[in-house]
Amino acid sequence: MRVAITGGKGGTGKSVVATALAVYLSKKKKVLLMDLDADCPNDHLILSIDRKKEKEVHVMIPDIDFNSCIKCGKCSQVCMYKAIVFVKDKNPILVPEQCSGCGACVIACPVKCIGEAQKTIGTVYSGKRNNIKLISSDLKPGE
Repeated sequence: MRVAITGGKGGTGKSVVATALAVYLSKKKKVLLMDLDADCPNDHLILSIDRKKEKEVHVMIPDIDFNSCIKCGKCSQVCMYKAIVFVKDKNPILVPEQCSGCGACVIACPVKCIGEAQKTIGTVYSGKRNNIKLISSDLKPGE
């Protein structure tokens, strides 16, 4: 059996319903509870489950080799999030907080001076209590 508790508005009781249902079902079955609210997970708090870090989550961000850059501005032109600022005859400026990691700049660069680096955006956790296994995550602020 699979059950999803979802909705857009915060504070309506989704976590309370999900955790109550998990506790009820766990009396007879093993339950996997996934708290998919990465901005503000709290099922572990409601159930008093200690979480352990499983892995970090990364996205690609551009790594610009300014020694090879010909200052053409194509990286800035293709960036739909405006994460690369370009001023004529100057090196491009990356605003990492704006970058979605799409890689368009890497593809657009005619001299291939843009490589890929990683930015950590969050962490995946797991925990267990009685018959309930919990998977959750946290996003870093601003991600």
